[in-house]
Amino acid sequence: MKISELEAFDSTEAAKDPVVQEELLNMAWEDGDIPALTHALAVIAKARGMAETANKAGITRPALYKALSDKGNPSLSSLLGIMKALDIKATFHTSTSYAG
Repeated sequence: MKISELEAFDSTEAAKDPVVQEELLNMAWEDGDIPALTHALAVIAKARGMAETANKAGITRPALYKALSDKGNPSLSSLLGIMKALDIKATFHTSTSYAG
């Protein structure tokens, strides 16, 4: 097979699957990689609709694009608002090895 015969991978199309969304977020979160986390949120927001996500988050569409861009540096409150708009919940667990 030639490279020209390969189909381009569309991450936005793949991210329409909730299992893919969870995996993207979990990988970014476990790595502690903020740019990867914002990228995952951007892909998911595109898959679900940027205008609708921005509206639910209470921000403008351009502000959503800017916050989730490669050069964006969203505040924690912005990230939480976007996550709430996307109905994404985070769960935290403490280490069982912590003796205090």
